Amino acid sequence: MIYRGRVFDGLELLEFAEFEIDEKNGNIKYLEETRKTNPRQGGKKSKLQDITFLPGLIDTHIHFFGTQNHSLMDWVLTSDVMLTIKSVKDAESLLNSGFTTVRTMGDKVSLDMSRAEKNNMLYGPRIISSGYSIAETGGNDDPKFLSLERAKELSYSYYCDGPWECRKAVRMNLRNGAESIKAYSSRSFVGGGKIKDELTVEELTAITDEAHRAHLKAASHAYGESAILNSIDSRFDSIEHGLGLTEDLAEKMKKMNIFYVPTLSVYKRMRSDINEYRDQMIKKHIEKEVKIAQEAGVKIATGTDYVGTQDEPHGLNYIEIAYLSEVIGNRMALRAATSSAAECLGIENIGRIKEGFVGNVIAVKGNPMEDINSLRPENVLLVIKGGRIMKNLL
Repeated sequence: MIYRGRVFDGLELLEFAEFEIDEKNGNIKYLEETRKTNPRQGGKKSKLQDITFLPGLIDTHIHFFGTQNHSLMDWVLTSDVMLTIKSVKDAESLLNSGFTTVRTMGDKVSLDMSRAEKNNMLYGPRIISSGYSIAETGGNDDPKFLSLERAKELSYSYYCDGPWECRKAVRMNLRNGAESIKAYSSRSFVGGGKIKDELTVEELTAITDEAHRAHLKAASHAYGESAILNSIDSRFDSIEHGLGLTEDLAEKMKKMNIFYVPTLSVYKRMRSDINEYRDQMIKKHIEKEVKIAQEAGVKIATGTDYVGTQDEPHGLNYIEIAYLSEVIGNRMALRAATSSAAECLGIENIGRIKEGFVGNVIAVKGNPMEDINSLRPENVLLVIKGGRIMKNLL
């Protein structure tokens, strides 16, 4: 399959280029800049002139919670069957909107969904599942309206106290097929109240050590300066959310090649439980902290933290790219959703339209370098995943 036209290759925009996807192995055979007048024979050209080819988009931080409402009670009490049915539809929406790879950050169904996708039983993106998230007893997302034993039975987190319990939680995730690890280094705003650090540096280090021994990336949910510092000292590979980032912390992250996933999407939407404390933290995060990361040279990757509810619907995940573009510009936002996101996940052969890379490619109406809203789902005309055409409106 040969395609030609405007191409964003994961790093730069090429106004006239041509690439071929090998139909046997599904990989990119070549990409080369061309003049408009000298394409190779056999190249496919859409009747629509104003289109752009890009690598398949990547969301490095989602959940498949499979409920309509943003409710911890619903997330833990809804049956796994119902969660799965809704989440399968969410996976379909993600792929149709141009996302060929996603990473889940803790839920009850994505491990099996990942297996199903690998076995061609699920129409959806490649799913890098973190399995169950790792938290302290009584910590973030622990459904304390239930008894501890019942909470452990129904939750999407492992609750740990002490480094050896944390190591065991990582090993349980590995046993179940997780391809990434996610831990809470702090409380978030869930349930109200102020943020607080969760899990000690000793516990967090046990988690990253066990993950790295298995050659997996470890991601830290971190709100507040001390939680970010604890995550850095514990050698996590990415800081998720990262409210409270400072210039000094950003410099430390840069030196250790730690990624920043600011998840602006969940903070931009209107919330009924807003308060002054939370509002000030979010305002600083949106207006200053992403810029701090960029100016320090910290690598930024897109992650929505969308869970599939009415307020956070899978299929509109492009909005994170749009929000990032307001701060770091369209080019860097597109990199954050493609090549940088792939690097954040530790996957070397996706996120680029480049020789030898997996043929994950989309085409959109318009030019996202000029108008980031070209990435809206209704503008996605072509989706190729692993060399297979999944959607074609060209």
